[in-house]
Amino acid sequence: MRITMKEIAKEVGVSVTTVSHVINGTKRISEPTYNKIMECVKRHNYVPNYSAKNLRNSATKTAGLVVPSFPDSYVTRYINSISKRAKEMGYSLLFVNTDEDTDYEEETLKLLNAKMVDGIILAPSAKASKPLPYDVTFLKDSMPIVLISRRHEAFDDCPVVIQDDYQAGYDAATHLLYHNHENMGIIYAVEDISPTNDRIRGFEDALKEHGLKLPSNHIYQGYATVEGGKKAVRKLLENQPQITAIFTLNDSMTIGAISALKEMNKKVPNDVALIGFGDFPSAAVMDPPITNINLSPDILGQTAFDLLLNKINNPGYNKSKSVHLPTYLITRKSCGC
Repeated sequence: MRITMKEIAKEVGVSVTTVSHVINGTKRISEPTYNKIMECVKRHNYVPNYSAKNLRNSATKTAGLVVPSFPDSYVTRYINSISKRAKEMGYSLLFVNTDEDTDYEEETLKLLNAKMVDGIILAPSAKASKPLPYDVTFLKDSMPIVLISRRHEAFDDCPVVIQDDYQAGYDAATHLLYHNHENMGIIYAVEDISPTNDRIRGFEDALKEHGLKLPSNHIYQGYATVEGGKKAVRKLLENQPQITAIFTLNDSMTIGAISALKEMNKKVPNDVALIGFGDFPSAAVMDPPITNINLSPDILGQTAFDLLLNKINNPGYNKSKSVHLPTYLITRKSCGC
């Protein structure tokens, strides 16, 4: 339940008018009183409910979409799919990119809650192995939430729609093994999030089945950008020249990898084979055409919105439902096929 200004005033022992002045910044209040009110505001995760006074019922026909970044076509396409599905169902969509900033994510979720959207689709930015750095109890108790693409244990009781990242990594390694590669590397985008962890784990397990290991110094971060991918591949091959195959976990980094390999006079796939993730539009016409692990982001986005709509219309429905969508391998010349 959202705390009100009246309840804050009662708890602190001041008037509602004084609380209003502090929250809205409309009048200077003594520092001790100001600090007491703000401490209470933060303790209760209070945000002004600006929209409530203008609503006659709780339905806004608006949903929130919060993603940590959208540097590649894969994320952009599932965002577009959600937007399209929302429009088909008569909903408006409020979209926020948090740029992997958990503080901004917290502020955004509080704001969306205050503005009374009917539900939120969220790709959390927090590290998978660490506790969420903010409290979401207030949000989960009052707002339907569906996770997309990323998991976090703080939201284990919320529905989630994700690609089968473990299988993606497993299939990439298995295919490279088929082409007789034993020394392989990975370029990942964001550290310690569920897609990165699962893809690397799947890749490692495939190698283990063949008596091989993926050393930690064969894994470099490319920060989900073309330039980041380019720098990561250069460092990887300069430090580990025996590597003959690379799996890049984001399409921007795949483009950067190709650029680095050309600058290093490495032939793809003769010197270094390449498999990417996310089949970006130009992948089939590049020289050489790029082998990719793919999943339809359109299905991912549509499924996420449909799950959210189910939660909005049927509170408690599919409360902890998880949807794992299969990935598939698109073989082209960059891997040696």
